[in-house]
Amino acid sequence: MSGPLPHTFRSDNNAGLCPEALDALRVAAAGHAVGYGDDPFTAAATRSLRGLFGEDTAVFLVATGTAANTLAVAALTEPWERVLCHSHAHWNDDESTAPERITLCRTTAVAPAGEPTRLAPSDLEAALAGGRGDVHQPAPGVLTLSNPTELGTLYTPDHLRALCELAHARGYRVHVDGARFANAVAAWRARAGVDAATACRALSVDAGVDALSFGGTKNGLAFGEGVLFFGASRSPAVARAVERFPFLRKSTGHLLSKHRFVAAQLARTIDSGAWIHHAAHANAMAAHLAAGLTARGLAPAFPCEANGVFVALPPAIDAGLQARGHGYYPFASPVGLVSRLMCSFDTQPAAVDALLADVDALRG
Repeated sequence: MSGPLPHTFRSDNNAGLCPEALDALRVAAAGHAVGYGDDPFTAAATRSLRGLFGEDTAVFLVATGTAANTLAVAALTEPWERVLCHSHAHWNDDESTAPERITLCRTTAVAPAGEPTRLAPSDLEAALAGGRGDVHQPAPGVLTLSNPTELGTLYTPDHLRALCELAHARGYRVHVDGARFANAVAAWRARAGVDAATACRALSVDAGVDALSFGGTKNGLAFGEGVLFFGASRSPAVARAVERFPFLRKSTGHLLSKHRFVAAQLARTIDSGAWIHHAAHANAMAAHLAAGLTARGLAPAFPCEANGVFVALPPAIDAGLQARGHGYYPFASPVGLVSRLMCSFDTQPAAVDALLADVDALRG
């Protein structure tokens, strides 16, 4: 096939490579470098990530988000423990059986009683009520949260801090699935008026998070995610996870021999500021789309706080948009089936405007 593929709103996974990642791959492709992470690109990526999150951050790289999430949680748990998550978390809905296969833990999905997109401390208290704490029940393990959530909203630093405090008090460690963490950071940076590093720490280590999957693929990389552990110097549980992780990564086949190709992309996008610029652009395009749909009487089902828009489209408009070539996914949500439209680093205003123009045409 010649020429560029058409833009869709199916997923930010469908976008190509951002220019910085492509250039980083070209640079890393020249010459020889020691494999398996003992290379200057990996050292640079580690410095870049510690510059964002602090020196007491252990950094490991993998190729995929599933590997990042499951291996991070496996490092923090034992097979007789339990993992808590939102009922619509990626961990529960979209990782197939990888969580159980890799961690051997029980997953308990928690449905929020109030605001549907985020867990609250009261939801965790309800889920943990009645436990005996003996060998006949799963022991406390990990609370894993997605930020942004699977429904396009944010956990703010205050949200995270309250959840971390309760989880830690009940013997749980806390992991954040940050496949779109750049979008959360860009959104919080704009809301709070802080720099990127301050926003990174506010949404992770400062709130009490123990581990973070730092996503790159959805933000323009060909592949590549960081697994970050915070505070090993003060937390025995985190120190143990840091010791275990390299062996888990190798034994499950996720240690890349040409490791530098993940590291080079992460280092280049972080050091250039492209990672936050691209995420902010995707967020802005989603806000433009959400505002346009709202003006046409199609308000999103949930607040648009990152780069996703979730909307219940009338059947005729849904069918008409798809017939005109607009791609997006049907998505099960706490309020029923909605359409999910994701914006990417390469989404242009013209693509948003074209979809809104077709909505107008279909409404007559």
